[in-house]
Amino acid sequence: MENKKIKIGATQINNGFSGQYYLPYSIGLLYAFVKKNSINPDRYEFNSIIYKRKLLDRCFEHLKDRDIILFSTYVWNENISLAIAKKLKEFDKNKFIIFGGPSVPDNVFGKAEEYLKKNNFIDVLIHQEGERTVLKLLDDYPNNKLNETPNISYFKNKVFKSNKNLPRLKDFEKVPSPYLTGIFDDIIAENPNERWLASWETNRGCPFSCTYCDWGSATNSKVARMNLDRVYSELDWFSKNKIEFIFCCDANFGMLPRDFEIALKAAENKKKYGYPHVLSVQNTKNARERAYKVQKLLADTGLSKGVTLAMQSVDMNTLKQIKRDNISIEDYQELQKRFTKDKIPTYTEFILALPGDTYESFAKGVSDVIDSGQHNKIQYNNLSILPNAEMANPKYMEDNQIKVVECPIVNIHGSLDEAPLDGIHEKQQLVISTKSLDFDNWKKTRVYASVSELLYFNKLLQIPFLVLNKLEKISFKDLFEHFMNTPNEFKIINNINYNFNKHALQISKGKSEFLYKDGMLDIYWPPGEFEYISLVLNNKLKDFYNEIQNHYLSFCTNDFSSKVFIKSLELNQKMMRLPYKSDNVYFEDNYNIYNSFQSIIKLENSNFKDIEPINYKIIKNDLQFKKIDDWLREVIWYGHRSGKYLCNIELNNQQISEDNISDSGQLIGPYIT
Repeated sequence: MENKKIKIGATQINNGFSGQYYLPYSIGLLYAFVKKNSINPDRYEFNSIIYKRKLLDRCFEHLKDRDIILFSTYVWNENISLAIAKKLKEFDKNKFIIFGGPSVPDNVFGKAEEYLKKNNFIDVLIHQEGERTVLKLLDDYPNNKLNETPNISYFKNKVFKSNKNLPRLKDFEKVPSPYLTGIFDDIIAENPNERWLASWETNRGCPFSCTYCDWGSATNSKVARMNLDRVYSELDWFSKNKIEFIFCCDANFGMLPRDFEIALKAAENKKKYGYPHVLSVQNTKNARERAYKVQKLLADTGLSKGVTLAMQSVDMNTLKQIKRDNISIEDYQELQKRFTKDKIPTYTEFILALPGDTYESFAKGVSDVIDSGQHNKIQYNNLSILPNAEMANPKYMEDNQIKVVECPIVNIHGSLDEAPLDGIHEKQQLVISTKSLDFDNWKKTRVYASVSELLYFNKLLQIPFLVLNKLEKISFKDLFEHFMNTPNEFKIINNINYNFNKHALQISKGKSEFLYKDGMLDIYWPPGEFEYISLVLNNKLKDFYNEIQNHYLSFCTNDFSSKVFIKSLELNQKMMRLPYKSDNVYFEDNYNIYNSFQSIIKLENSNFKDIEPINYKIIKNDLQFKKIDDWLREVIWYGHRSGKYLCNIELNNQQISEDNISDSGQLIGPYIT
């Protein structure tokens, strides 16, 4: 009689982005490794992997006939994974439940033992890399000798056990690609209408040990690379299978000399096959020239929509406290300048509430980054505690007086329909105060971040703020704080400040970082975007600009700067791309405002001065919106990437004077996008 096959099931539930889902790469690696290296791979029957959020009962039905179930857990899928596992164990106590992934706590501080006690339906926790451990667990099943299995924690006879971890993998010849070995063929065939995203490794590990991150500590600051032939073959597989978006998991792409060649191969594939559309990489931290070459190539070939500069903080004391001071701020600043000159958009990341950071250091850091040329976007992320980061060490938290609140995980621009109907929600531990940043200053810092997002990076006041910065030498920090400290008579501004403070307070009580309101695409918005939309939908934008003029004129010390400021405010207001505004408008520039604005954005010197009037046409009819939803999606949601916050502008009637002719005889600044 033929032996009964062992049935294997797995979940790696990933977030969706615009209706697209990631192929379950981590589980795919495990499946591929077992099939290649098992002593008897034919004894296993693998079923399709659960790759996206489904109702608990549907997940249970998919897995209830499996003997062994693997769970790859992350902060965004931990609770649903636990609920599935519990239901399966209650259904059949003989199910062999295995948990791995970043949400599984390492065997430090007693966290692994605590996790297993709390979730006693889990049989085994896998720590760090899972390939070799899963292979042994499956090959030994059902007569597992857990005491001989590396990288695991478990209970035996009610006694907690934790085994030693193996050294990190170096030879990836024994770790076959799940893409190239057909692991995902069934998933793709069973879901013909799905648009897939792909996670991709060309190397594994990180040479840095930032305390808020669990990757450097997990890999012991070592980096191992995949064979280049495999990397190229995977790129061909992505192209063949029409994978539009590839997220490269490498912590520091551009670190290795070969990374440029890999990017070049991706560009060649896009040109030849049309895929991939986008290759998203995490920039190397300390290889300026290579990072520049790689990112410029990706931008020039359309594989990148912008360069993310993950600075997190520019305060040296803060960087030292989080063990990030070996990363060069100067490299970031130089890269930003070079990308700006090349007209490649950059996005800067800041983490709010890092140990060592104060309100003053954070606020000054934002101001300094704008000064250095970041006029596109700063993405603000509140610090959250990851279970295996050094920062999660109870002593670290105690020493730094870190206080957290449990909040729901909601993706920026995440859809309301992602909210589960089964009542199982994912949570994160958000930091709301530290030794250096008490709660009141944390709240103030959040408000400051929202104000800068609304006023500068959503472009509402970018031009007049640049005028005040250049003509009156007012720092961006002072400009943002002036908004935060507005007298009561300015009702609209004060209402915005009230809403920002209210939202920060709600977060501290366990509410979402982002905001939702019916009629706004049914997605969650960051607070700055939310307030901008509210101004427009409530027809308050004109009154808002009137209040801004009256409030900020106090910065002007002479008649000339007053006139330039008022005129720049008019230009900014007219250039905002709004719904239902399809008629072109006109602007008479008496002070070289528009050309000066363009020069500043290009990191050149401004030259505000009295000139013969130049008439500009601000193009409103090039993009029309049939409904509010179209404007919300195209301008606010996609606006930073597509440059649609501000309208295009051109000279009216091709009026040309000496003041808008460069030394080379070229027309200055006829267009802005």
